[in-house]
Amino acid sequence: MKFGNKFDRYIAVIFFVTIVTVILTSYFTLKDVINSHNKQVQSAITPLFSLVTSEILRPLNVANFMAKNQFVIDYAGQDKIDKDYVVSYLNKVAKSYNMIAFIALEKHNLMVDSNGKESTLNSSDTEWYTRLKDLPGEQFTDIGNAQNPHLYFDNKIRDREGEFIGFTGVALDLNYFASKFQEYNERFGFELYFVDNNNIITLSSNNIIKTESHHRKGLMTRLSDLPWHQSLIKKNAADKNLSSEVMYTSDDGLLISQMPIQELNWRMFIVSPPAAQQSEYWKIFIGRFILFFIVAIIFYMILLSIINYLKSRLIKHAETDHLTQLPNRSHVHSRFDDMAKRNDNLCLVLADIDNFKNINDTYGHLVGDDVLRIISEQLSQTLRKVDVIGRWGGEEFVMLLPETTANQAHIIVERIRKNIAAISFPISTTSGTFTTTISFGICELPLENKTIVDYIEGADKALYQAKSDGRNKSVIFN
Repeated sequence: MKFGNKFDRYIAVIFFVTIVTVILTSYFTLKDVINSHNKQVQSAITPLFSLVTSEILRPLNVANFMAKNQFVIDYAGQDKIDKDYVVSYLNKVAKSYNMIAFIALEKHNLMVDSNGKESTLNSSDTEWYTRLKDLPGEQFTDIGNAQNPHLYFDNKIRDREGEFIGFTGVALDLNYFASKFQEYNERFGFELYFVDNNNIITLSSNNIIKTESHHRKGLMTRLSDLPWHQSLIKKNAADKNLSSEVMYTSDDGLLISQMPIQELNWRMFIVSPPAAQQSEYWKIFIGRFILFFIVAIIFYMILLSIINYLKSRLIKHAETDHLTQLPNRSHVHSRFDDMAKRNDNLCLVLADIDNFKNINDTYGHLVGDDVLRIISEQLSQTLRKVDVIGRWGGEEFVMLLPETTANQAHIIVERIRKNIAAISFPISTTSGTFTTTISFGICELPLENKTIVDYIEGADKALYQAKSDGRNKSVIFN
C-alpha cells in the first residue's frame, strides 16, 4: 500500500476517534446536566416529606389521639349519651384540623360525624364497621363515601379493660388532598402515587384515586398497571418490590423515588419527568453545544491545516530518495496510476549506469554516490514537467513519459546518453576524473488494462539487450 494512502487511512482513524470523542463528550455533558437535574429532584424530596406529614400523618395522629383520649373512652362507655354534645366535640376537632371527625359506638349502635350525619352500625352506610372490627390491628386507613370520596383514618376505641367499644377517627376530603399535591406537581413537575401493602394505588396527585375499596369494587388501579412500574420491574427483576434502592430510572427516562409511610404501611412513589422535557435544561444544553461546536470547528480547521502540512512534508520525505532527491519507487507507482487515469499512451524508460560496481570498487562508495547525484540531475534537467523521473533502485532509474511514442523517447534518451558520456566525473579523494556511460531500455504500450509491471518487464528486456550489445546504448522493446 502506498504511503499516501496509508497516511490518509491514519488520518481517517484520527478523525473518527475525534468524532467519537466529540460525541462522548457531548453525551457526558448532557449526562452531567441530567445528573444535576436528578440532584435537584432529590433535594426537592425533602420538603415533600413535610407535605406528607402535614396532609397524611397529621390527620392520622389526630385520629390516634382521639382514640386514646380518656374523655372519649369514658363517654363512650356511658349508658346514655348526648348526641348534640358528641357532634359539638367532633365539630371542634374537624374545624381545628380542616377535616371530618367521626365516632362509632358499639354500645349505642350509632355512628355520628362532625357534620351531624347519623347512621346505625348495621346499615349499608357503615359496612366498614363490621369489616374492620373483625380485623386484627388497631388502626386502619380506608376510602369511603362513593359520592364524595374521603380518606378515612379509623382507630379502635378500647375501654380501661381493653375491651373493644367502637371506632373514632377523621376523614380527609380527597379532592382537597389531590389539590394540595397538584400544587406540588405544578411547582416541581412531580406525580405522586401512594400504594398500600397490596400494591394498590390509594391516592395520586393526578386524580387517579381508584382503589379496591368496599364502596368502589370496580374502580381499581394497581401499581403494576402503570407503564413506568412495568419498566422498573423489567430492569430490576431481582427486586420486584423495588425495595433495595431509593431511586430508579425507567426506560423512558422518568426518575422514580420512593419513601415508606410506615404508619399506614404504605409507600409513596415520586415520579419526576426526564430532563429532556425541561426547557431550561435544553437551553443549557444548546448553549453548551453551540459553544462546543464553535470551539470544535476552530480546532478542526487548525488540526486540518496542521495535518495537511504534515502530510505533504511526510509524503514528500517518504517518497523521496534521500541520496538523489528524486522520487522513489513508491512515488513512481503512484504517479503511474495517476497517468493511467488521464492518458491513453505512455512510454516507460529504464536507465542503468554501466559498470557502476566497478566505480564503487575502484573509487569508493562516496564517489559512487557523487555519480548517482550528478546523473540524477542530468536526467531531471532534460525531461518535461509532465514527465516523471525516479530512482528505481541501486544504480537504476525510471522515467515515465505520458503521451510519448517510443521513437520520441529514443530521441530524448539519446541526448541524455551522449551528455552523460561526455561528463568528467570528479574523484573526491584525488584531483583526477573519470567517465562513465548509461544504458536505456524503452517500452511503449497502450495504457488500457496495463500495469506498471507490464511496462517494467518490457523496458527491462530492452535494457538487457542494450547491455548485451555493449552498453552505452538505448534500445526499444519490440
